Amino acid sequence: GHPAQRLCNNVNFSFRNIEGESMLMLLDNAGIAVSTGSACSSRSLEPSHVLTAIGLPPEESHGSLRLSLGIYNTQEEIDYTVENLKKIVGRLRNLSPFK
Repeated sequence: GHPAQRLCNNVNFSFRNIEGESMLMLLDNAGIAVSTGSACSSRSLEPSHVLTAIGLPPEESHGSLRLSLGIYNTQEEIDYTVENLKKIVGRLRNLSPFK
């Protein structure tokens, strides 16, 4: 993304061959709030125009998660999120027909 015109507390993760909506639901079940796509198109099923503009192919846009951190997030919460994300991605990859 742009080096200056961005939010420093937002990060986008993209996972090939995994639907962002599946990750969102499983993370929500673990008590972790994320969004799919970019903030500009979080309610659209179409690939985010922002993610497309930075060169992300549609199959990766559909496997994107947006995570925002706040001043009160703790290192423990970040670690919890990373560990759960690893488990969920592994679980969904095992279910995927694409390897």
